[in-house]
Amino acid sequence: MSVHLADQDRKALIVALSHRPGLAAAGTAVLPELNGLGAVSCGTDTAEDGRRVWAVLDL
Repeated sequence: MSVHLADQDRKALIVALSHRPGLAAAGTAVLPELNGLGAVSCGTDTAEDGRRVWAVLDL
């Protein structure tokens, strides 16, 4: 697993990547939790390099 951080326009992007190809997207329970913590937007998807969960937060 790796975590990537970036900032732009007083917002922070946080991405967690599993690095395990072939994993199906898990339940969406994490997204309401991220919104509850103040995420401006958030999402999850899968790709060849694994599952990603991301959130954008105001700084």
